[in-house]
Amino acid sequence: MFTFKKVLFLSCVVCLSCAATGTTLQAQNAGFVYVTNGGGNSGAGAGSISAYSIDSQTGALLPVPGSPFPDPGGPWSIAVDPKGRFAYAVNVANDTISAYAIDGNTGALTPVPGSPFPQDPTLSGERPVSVAIDPAGNFVFVANYYFSSVRAYRIDQNTGTLSQAPGSPFPAGINPESVTVDLNGQFAYVANGYHGGNGTVSAYSIDRSSGSLTPVPGSPFAVPIGGFPAPGSVPCSVTVHATATGEALYVADSWRNYIWEYIIDQTTGALAPSPTSPFSAPGGPYSISAAPHAQYVYLSNQYPSYPTGSVAGYTIDTATGSLTAVPGSPFLGGMVPVGLAVDPKGQFVFIANQGSWSNNFAGTVSGFTIDANTGVLSPVPGSPFAAGLEPTSVTTTLNHAVKSVQTCPTLPLNGGTNAVASATFAHCGGRKGGQDDSSPVIIEDSSN
Repeated sequence: MFTFKKVLFLSCVVCLSCAATGTTLQAQNAGFVYVTNGGGNSGAGAGSISAYSIDSQTGALLPVPGSPFPDPGGPWSIAVDPKGRFAYAVNVANDTISAYAIDGNTGALTPVPGSPFPQDPTLSGERPVSVAIDPAGNFVFVANYYFSSVRAYRIDQNTGTLSQAPGSPFPAGINPESVTVDLNGQFAYVANGYHGGNGTVSAYSIDRSSGSLTPVPGSPFAVPIGGFPAPGSVPCSVTVHATATGEALYVADSWRNYIWEYIIDQTTGALAPSPTSPFSAPGGPYSISAAPHAQYVYLSNQYPSYPTGSVAGYTIDTATGSLTAVPGSPFLGGMVPVGLAVDPKGQFVFIANQGSWSNNFAGTVSGFTIDANTGVLSPVPGSPFAAGLEPTSVTTTLNHAVKSVQTCPTLPLNGGTNAVASATFAHCGGRKGGQDDSSPVIIEDSSN
């Protein structure tokens, strides 16, 4: 019996050591950032995806092993499924979707079987420019700029492969530029940025079983026009945030330098303009994103000092959804800031800086920490970080591979007290299910 207890004690010591290692890893890596690089002057063949791990304490970025990952289709927009298993990038040069499996430990990307997936082998010139995934991680939606359509795909939950939904593609407005899904996964919204005309937002209900889209009553919804600099509006980016009564859709208008707010009908998905909008933007807004767990919205802007742009921050009124600029906004950005993303925990903002002809589109990624109390942005150490040629979009995901485990639950060594430790499950070699009192107990990290 003495020998048996000694073995248990040694096992616990080993797991205690693992616990320290697992805790250190978790503290260092809060998740991953992915940036599409279109290829710049070198063409789509030089396209790639840059991948980084996020330092959870500072928000600084470190390239993951193998980054950048080649993508010769001219990747333009990227999204990651909510579980952090798969990434999908739409390619403007060959009308395909590149699908990748994400290594949960390192963030490295591996193409899934069949990738890249052609949208329609019989057609060319669709120019897919935006991609979104529903909150359940079941469907992928793609906005096609030249064909004025949105395509829907079902995700194979085992492999990450894509199959097109029945009825896809679905008609959208002229020149769709951005697609998003509401927080409940019921509705999809597409910003139609018609240059030289009146922009609209197309709204669809989502079939939960197939992913097929049906226009909601009243769609498309007009984005108001004005007389300066000329009649028209160009909605270029959309995002959704919760309000006290439901959800609000925010639309960035790059023609009139506004953010428009619409109230979402939670039953039908129809949009009603908020009487408090529009809200002013610094100039040349490009991408808008809401902080998931905070009352803030952030917007990338290419002006007023092109090519050095800015990022604007706004506080969301919890009752009405109206926006108020945070103190110090707008904040200095990089060279031609375009894609913007807020990390899933609402701690950091990351912006893809496209660069310009003057630097051969040598791009960077800017990182900012979010002050939880004010929404004010502060550059993270080392920002901006090198990216590929002509960055166009950015997305983030949590490090879903991090798990904490409780080990050695009961060890009555010579009448002593119980020993409890935390460790990474893989390091301690435990088993899920059927555990005896000497096996690690799995405690999933479900934070988001």
